[in-house]
Amino acid sequence: MEKNVISNKGLMNISAFMSSCDDLINGKFIFASNKVANILKAINESPELYEIISECLKNFNYEKEFGRAKVKLPTKKGTFKVPEDKTILIPMVFCMLVEIQENKIDFKQFLADYFDGDDEDVSQFENFAQSVIVPFKNAIAYLFDIEGQNKFKPQEEKKEPLIEAKKEPIITDKQAEFFTDVLNICDEILDNLEYIKVKPEFEEDLKYLIGSLKHSVESKNLRNTNAFIIGVIYVLKQIRKLRKFETNFRDALEQLYL
Repeated sequence: MEKNVISNKGLMNISAFMSSCDDLINGKFIFASNKVANILKAINESPELYEIISECLKNFNYEKEFGRAKVKLPTKKGTFKVPEDKTILIPMVFCMLVEIQENKIDFKQFLADYFDGDDEDVSQFENFAQSVIVPFKNAIAYLFDIEGQNKFKPQEEKKEPLIEAKKEPIITDKQAEFFTDVLNICDEILDNLEYIKVKPEFEEDLKYLIGSLKHSVESKNLRNTNAFIIGVIYVLKQIRKLRKFETNFRDALEQLYL
């Protein structure tokens, strides 16, 4: 599959999809249903992603490929191996997520049958996230030429860099002020979270997204910062007592692009 050229707005949509994948990868089984729903929602709201997946689904035999991925073993539980071919991997995982969301796949039993693994310290859900969602996310990242495809692969032992470290990005005074404002807003939200009652799934989503947002700010990555702000705003809309911060973010963006 060829890589796709994408607009800034389209990039925000893809970044929202990436965030929803990361949310599941870093999450827990108890919240899996919400995380899967968020991934599918992000796909539905991204014309670029929707078009690619629709194209991949043409002449795609889900039952056949899903059956191939399930590796049965005679003496122990099976394993699940996603295909390397992106034109098969992407539609297969998408269809899997739809079936999980619609309860056509007994997700708990599916994890027990195919994602036990050899490491007792790693849960079945973590194995699923690493074996299925990470390759799915990376395949999409590759198609849209987005950095950080391998962010959630197991870390290898760090080696001394052989090349000169990257230089700090050059930012304008207006951008520096914007980054400062965003960090201040993030800190205010976290402070307020300590004193209000929020549904656990919303609190978890918000804390994760704010952490990612602050990391983007500290990296001086304007594009990712804007994308994560969109994600934070989406969650803020679900929390009545924190909606005022949506306006703060919009004001900061407005000042940046005046």
